[in-house]
Amino acid sequence: MKNFRYSIYEAKSAYLLFSLSFFLGFLSADICTADNATLVTQQRQMLHTFVEIKAYGDNAGAAISAAFDEMERVNRLLNNYDNTSEISAINKNAGGASVNISPETVEALQAALKFSSLSGGALDITVGPLLRLWGFAQEIPSTKGAGPHAEEIKKARLYVDYRSLELQQAVSGGAGTARLVKKGMWIDAGSFSKGYCADRAIAVLKKQGIRSALVAAGGTICAIGRKTDGSKWKVAVRHPRKDDNFMTFVPLCDASISTSGDYERFYEKNGRRKGHIIDPRTGNPVERMQSVSVIAATGLESDLLSTTLFVLGPAEGSRLMDSLPGTSALLVSHDGKISMSEKWPEKVILY
Repeated sequence: MKNFRYSIYEAKSAYLLFSLSFFLGFLSADICTADNATLVTQQRQMLHTFVEIKAYGDNAGAAISAAFDEMERVNRLLNNYDNTSEISAINKNAGGASVNISPETVEALQAALKFSSLSGGALDITVGPLLRLWGFAQEIPSTKGAGPHAEEIKKARLYVDYRSLELQQAVSGGAGTARLVKKGMWIDAGSFSKGYCADRAIAVLKKQGIRSALVAAGGTICAIGRKTDGSKWKVAVRHPRKDDNFMTFVPLCDASISTSGDYERFYEKNGRRKGHIIDPRTGNPVERMQSVSVIAATGLESDLLSTTLFVLGPAEGSRLMDSLPGTSALLVSHDGKISMSEKWPEKVILY
């Protein structure tokens, strides 16, 4: 992102209103064309959000059902709030023996460790102890009193280090083992689980012969091909401070987009917003960003990168994005300043 553009746009026209089934991070805003193809849409409540899949094709209904089943299967492996998941097994055995894990868990953890390394630890999936300390390991986030003291943060950071996750993959079959070195360590899958589950849904849809589809899982949306009229899917990027308003719409084709925002899970403490995205290098919630949106080839990549750039911010994030071809980003700082990479597809941003 060598040519990062800095500007502030003020909305001077009314926002379009859409009748949409849900609004979490991104919303698809496509309108069915009057051709012979039928757009099939299904929704399920899963992944701690509502997931929607839209697809064209003669067998779209059956393909969508199979895609949902795959997402649920993979989520049962990755959900660290499910005591029976493989991620939970790794967490419970922290400091002990290695845990056998499936090829899917290996693949997701490998990608997470890759971006943790590329970001110099700005992304760290072992951030769980800090999330617990700041009150984000519960359904309604909050902390008692004034919040954690510096010594408490320092102690919790001793159990946060992605390099202490030992991951081994078998030579054949893709399965492997994982082990957290220290007792008390805890993997949080929030930065990659939705993106990876969406990717698995895309893989099933393609296997079923679907050539045009959209999978929306909370803040991540993955697209297959174009709509039947030849146009790209249109995806709206939510305004981080104005509910039900959008900053921009971006075209999507065989790509994914994810957003991370301080409006997803937060609470107010002494007049300051405390969001769920923690900088593992300091142990504190990130306060300098409102939202980050990233377009990448896969949902896993865009999901991981949106969290990573939220922690890094525009300056540090630009250096990382320079090394990752095929990606682009839109960042909103705490003061409303807009930053976008040179390849971000839509330059008109309404803030």
